[in-house]
This record gives sequence, C-alpha cells and structure tokens, in this order.
Amino acid sequence: YLTKPFALPELEARIEALLRRAAGGQVRLTHGPLEFDLDGHVISINGKPADFSVREMMVLEVLMQRTGQVVIKTRLAQKISNWDDEIGVNTIEVYIHRLRKKLEPWGIRIRTIHGLGYLLEPYAGV
Repeated sequence: YLTKPFALPELEARIEALLRRAAGGQVRLTHGPLEFDLDGHVISINGKPADFSVREMMVLEVLMQRTGQVVIKTRLAQKISNWDDEIGVNTIEVYIHRLRKKLEPWGIRIRTIHGLGYLLEPYAGV
C-alpha cells in the first residue's frame, strides 16, 4: 500500500522488492567482503556493520546488481532522484568518490568508464 503523493523511485523500489520476494529472489547482495541486505538496508564489511548514507546505498545497490557491467551516470542519477530534488551527474561523482574511499581499502574497485559511467569490478581480493 502506498499513499499519495508518492515519489516515483519509492514506487519503483517497492515494486522491485515485491517482485524479488514473489520470485524468491535475492535479498542479499555480496561482493567479496561486502554484504548488502536489501530488505534491512544494512551494509556490512567482513561481517561488521558499515556506515553508508541512504544515497550511497542506492548507488551501491545499482552497481552491485550490475557487477562487471557499465552503469551510465544518468541511470544512477535517476535511481537516487525523487520528484522534489533532482540529482545531477556531477552529484553522482561525489557519491562515487565517497564509495571509493570506503570500499577500496577492502579491495573493492569502482572503475570510471569515461564518457559513459561506472563499473563495479568483479572482486579479486585485497
């Protein structure tokens, strides 16, 4: 149940969650030592809770769902925007920078594909 007015990304997130649950889909994404519980919105590294902002989590979720594939900046911007506040591609660069600072010490790499977007490289270890 979703009351009006609602943000389109909220509707999209709820539909995705319902589809995952109905299909017995994955509610936990893993990438090396990184684990993302999508239902609880909890991220842990090596089993310990990690501190990420809501928008960092949204960007990370998209990247983790498409590990090894290029995700264009505009797709990331759409994913974390809502009707009240639109996110530009320059803002995405800020979130990617923050994610890199938190993840690179653990051997998790986000590569920039110039002119396109970002790629979460398959985990190769530290």
